[in-house]
Amino acid sequence: MERHRVMVIGSNVNTVQRVSNHCLKKNLEVFPYYGVPLVEEINVFAPHVLVLCVPIPQDFQCPILQPWILWSEEAIDEETPLVSTPTELYVRLQEVLQI
Repeated sequence: MERHRVMVIGSNVNTVQRVSNHCLKKNLEVFPYYGVPLVEEINVFAPHVLVLCVPIPQDFQCPILQPWILWSEEAIDEETPLVSTPTELYVRLQEVLQI
């Protein structure tokens, strides 16, 4: 059975590593990316879902075709749906990946 692939993107190395570790604990294949990936780099890994870690690099303008989850440990605004705890992340991953 194919493992689900998650690409964790962000500019803060510690945050990307922490979120990647949460995903690894759920036996997901994880590709951490620090900075701004090119569309080709996303396509090579072919993730089932992207986890965008705030702060997102300012020049990130990649068209996102995959489902995505926004991770932030601080509130951004009331209208932006985000996750901020491992439990919330696991719930969203289950919803998106249907696992």
